[in-house]
Amino acid sequence: MIRNFFNQIVCNFGFTCTEDFSSSIVHSKLLPLTIPVAGLSAFLETSLGLRSFTLIAFVVLITMELITGLIASKVRGEKIVSNKFGRFGLKVLVWMTLLYVTNAMRLEYLTGETNFSGLASGFFVWLHGTLFIYIVIEYLISVLENLGVITGDNRNALIKTIINKLNSFLKNDKNKE
Repeated sequence: MIRNFFNQIVCNFGFTCTEDFSSSIVHSKLLPLTIPVAGLSAFLETSLGLRSFTLIAFVVLITMELITGLIASKVRGEKIVSNKFGRFGLKVLVWMTLLYVTNAMRLEYLTGETNFSGLASGFFVWLHGTLFIYIVIEYLISVLENLGVITGDNRNALIKTIINKLNSFLKNDKNKE
């Protein structure tokens, strides 16, 4: 009786039966792809301390830096060599390791009930955030520099403005101490 009721409902929406509706929702052919991707995403989110959307944006930024760097090398007439890929990979590995370590330390002290644990957790939250912002700024500046080379606009006014703003911000913080 319930099965017939659901069949009537899904038939009103163009499905032949409940099984037809179910198979259109759950594509078993996609499960071998989606389960590992979801697992990897959860692992990276937990270990690096970055939410999925932020992690995706970060991967896009790193990929943009790599692609624009390759194109900029080609525009400059430089030969693309494998040791530059190694350098790129090593930098990404070091950045990811530092994010992992700071997040792991934050998690270590997060559940503590002492004043020191709260202080340590807060410090590692700050350190993780500061480190991540620094990494993102480094890659953004690199992408902008590469785009300047690609477009032939070597003035890089936007890059100089960003660097000047950062320097003035950091100098203001030093003056407050």
